Amino acid sequence: MKTRAEPNVTRTANPDRTARTRGRIFSAVVQCLDEVGYSETSINRVQSQAQVSRGALTHHFPSKEEMMAQTLERLLAPVRGPETETGDLGLIHHQGPDQDISDDLLRLWSEVINTRPGRALMEILVASRTDDALRQRITPALQAYNTDFNRNIAHLYKAATGEAEDLTLLWSICRSFMRGLHTHAPYEADPTVINKMVHRFARIMAPHLLAKQKETG
Repeated sequence: MKTRAEPNVTRTANPDRTARTRGRIFSAVVQCLDEVGYSETSINRVQSQAQVSRGALTHHFPSKEEMMAQTLERLLAPVRGPETETGDLGLIHHQGPDQDISDDLLRLWSEVINTRPGRALMEILVASRTDDALRQRITPALQAYNTDFNRNIAHLYKAATGEAEDLTLLWSICRSFMRGLHTHAPYEADPTVINKMVHRFARIMAPHLLAKQKETG
């Protein structure tokens, strides 16, 4: 007796389920990077932390390199700034020239850099220094982020010299200093020292970086 062949059924991905799965994986990657570092953040560890199947994880991220690259892109998105004329960078949103630059720098440190996502991002950046494949994979995203950040910061600050190139250079110095605090923080028994360093650094940079008046509609 012949049995009727089952019709071919094309299964379509559920967008909500896909987003939830990817979100769980991204969260697991960030947690692992922050807690055990890049070298110990294996696909097996992330799979266990995210509580997803091996197939689900490798479907979205076929390699550790790809998993890290997409995680980095996701971490950069909230602070790169929207493509708008206001240039609002979310956490850098001073009200006008009376606000001290230290407010923005402290906010960057406490709400972006010295957070689990911020520390995870640093793990990826440090790893890319010696991992050539990872470096090549993430370089375009980093360069695009840098371009977006510099474009948007120009709506909020200006260099005392009035030169756009100086503004880009000054903010690159600020961002490098803030990232460097990651490596210095463990040496300080008193965590308030880091905030004092940010304030002092802001005082050094204040004569060179001038806040623009925020326009109101």
